Amino acid sequence: MSYALYYHYANLGDVLVIKLSDELGTHHKQDGNLVIIYHDDHVIGYNIFNISQTIKIKAHGLIPLPNEALINVINSILANANEPKLPLLTNSGFVVGYVLEAYPHPDSSHLSITKVDIGHEVLDIVCGAKNVAQGQKVVVATVGTFMFDGMEIKPGKLLGVPSNGMICSARELNLATASTPPGILVLDENTPVGSDFFTIEGRMI
Repeated sequence: MSYALYYHYANLGDVLVIKLSDELGTHHKQDGNLVIIYHDDHVIGYNIFNISQTIKIKAHGLIPLPNEALINVINSILANANEPKLPLLTNSGFVVGYVLEAYPHPDSSHLSITKVDIGHEVLDIVCGAKNVAQGQKVVVATVGTFMFDGMEIKPGKLLGVPSNGMICSARELNLATASTPPGILVLDENTPVGSDFFTIEGRMI
């Protein structure tokens, strides 16, 4: 099961948002502090209100790798409403990759076509960053991964070229500061290809 958790008290209040899909909700029902969100006849997510009464969460947006304690709390709430449990995520979907190739898209003045090794496979990714180049270690959001802005990465084409994933900037990883340079985040050359970026950064609640 693919899902994403979001918590940002300043923006959303004391609500834990669980996304199972990026479809738009058509209706919902409430069971205590749990709101179940539907698109037509299937569940696309949940909102859990007053979550801090049960567990404290330090996140400010997407929680890439929720810990077991948080998942246990969520599953207890879901079980009480006869909803299926969430599995513990073993990877965030944000993977360290190595740019094998990067060359200009023939039909674009700003896009590049890349091949990126993420350890167990090589992905074709069209990238719009000016600083992408062969030989870089980068962070790739793989297909099925939910981003910090709520978007789900899906396979597609850009100007006729297949693209299966996204090479991420610091801003897209919620790491940007005022002094962060534009473009993709380039990692240290010793960062292991195929490793989970947020395991390197530390499991987050």
